[in-house]
Amino acid sequence: MSTPNSRRAATLKQLADEQFDLVIIGGGITGTGIARDAVARGLKVACIEKDDFASGTSSKSTKLIHGGLRYLEQGEIKLVFESVNERKRLMRVARHLVRPLPFLVTNYQGDRRWLVTLDAGLWLYEALCFFEAYKLHKTYGPQKTLELEPGLRKEGLNGGILYYDCSTDDARLTLENALDAQLQGAAVANHLRARSLLKDGTDRVIGISVIDSETNSAFDIRGKVIVNATGPWCDEVRAMMKQPPMLKPTKGVHIVVDDTKLPIRHAMMMASPKDKRAVFAIPFGLGRSVVGTTDTFFDGSPDKVEPTSDDVQYLLDTANSYFPDAKLVVDDVISTWSGLRPLLAPADASESASHVSREHTITENPGFITIAGGKLTTYRHMAAEVVEHALKQLGTHAKSNTVDRPLPGAVGLTESDDALNALAAKLAGTGVPEKRAQYFAQTYGARSSLVVGTPESATSLDTELPYVMSQVDLAVDEEFARSLDDVMSRRLPFILRSRDQGLGVAEKIARHLAKRLEWAPARISSEIANYRDMVDASRRYRK
Repeated sequence: MSTPNSRRAATLKQLADEQFDLVIIGGGITGTGIARDAVARGLKVACIEKDDFASGTSSKSTKLIHGGLRYLEQGEIKLVFESVNERKRLMRVARHLVRPLPFLVTNYQGDRRWLVTLDAGLWLYEALCFFEAYKLHKTYGPQKTLELEPGLRKEGLNGGILYYDCSTDDARLTLENALDAQLQGAAVANHLRARSLLKDGTDRVIGISVIDSETNSAFDIRGKVIVNATGPWCDEVRAMMKQPPMLKPTKGVHIVVDDTKLPIRHAMMMASPKDKRAVFAIPFGLGRSVVGTTDTFFDGSPDKVEPTSDDVQYLLDTANSYFPDAKLVVDDVISTWSGLRPLLAPADASESASHVSREHTITENPGFITIAGGKLTTYRHMAAEVVEHALKQLGTHAKSNTVDRPLPGAVGLTESDDALNALAAKLAGTGVPEKRAQYFAQTYGARSSLVVGTPESATSLDTELPYVMSQVDLAVDEEFARSLDDVMSRRLPFILRSRDQGLGVAEKIARHLAKRLEWAPARISSEIANYRDMVDASRRYRK
């Protein structure tokens, strides 16, 4: 009988026994995107991740698929053009995960941008995607702007502009790329850490030596081309090749509050009263609102990125300056997340963090390719570029199909809102509560049937949230989850949304996982302790 453990063992044996055309180090959005693109072109592909898929930057973004309106001001027209058109494509191939989100940009007396300037910028923004945005922007006076967002500060308000970008679940988007890569034949595994590169007599890279974190055993994976897609860990892998560092990471912190404390209807682009940086307040769904992000240079370990009290206060002050009645304080913060943007080091060392380019670059040596920089929105395009470089080294050619191939949860869905609404209605018709049916449709899309119709699908895990035990089963059986943290931080993100960040239900879930993953009692205790450490790290600002 096939079990999660036996399936993982079979994958590890395949990784150890076979030679691959492409071996990708890094299971974030870029690495899994590369794996998906490459296997669809007929390459034999392996993709490994040292922790869990999307456990780094790819689950710590602002969770937006956007063109980067502010990049226009910095003159990065090419990046914006690429981004708005990738946004359009992702709405087509991942409609359940990439959904339209209305943004409201306000203008107050003393702001350095006039409404007419913002209006002109948005016409260019929409022209770059050939006016195929979800809806075109509209400009409003102060009274209508306050009707759209009643909690806004009234004093000095000149008006606002409403336009559309998209929101996403970044961890789920990454996971579905990994799932689709596996579905097409790629060997995909998490909790495998690369410890060194293997080379032949000509100094060409021919593989990697890895350690299985679950057993602490080591083995080699052979590949014709190795891809370094490790985001903020990029320079650590390059050091194995004795190559110089190329990144200048910046830290981004977000805070989550109850939406009764910050009852916003639109994503709000705000200017920090401290330094005039752009900060977002975003409806997060399921009774939560998010404020973020910070943008400061970070020189520490990518494995330890935590929020400081200054980070949190900066975000609270920004939100309160636009929504004075909110009166947000530190005790209102339910959770935080902190991540690193793997940005390329600027030529000018005096460049501010917010002005460092979000462009990406690809470097290569025989058998070794590095992709660095870039942004979530353009991951598919970056992945296709990397595969083109790999194909040249392999001496072959094949066309990418990721422009049109839907992710697993989008199979059969159209681009319209009606398709998701119909799916939610269909789930509700089977007896699933309406709120949970909508959540399932927007989380799993066409895969929703995998989490309904079992006794566990009615076993609620949180009085406020729609999470159920059947999702835990699916996470283990089909979605690569191997630890309590995998489940509670990314598959069912209690750590972001639950009032106690899931600590009250952690033991129950750990014991359920123990049965499916055959854990010894000591493993249950260590998993709970590790998850508590993760929660403590997200609360470090309190200390």
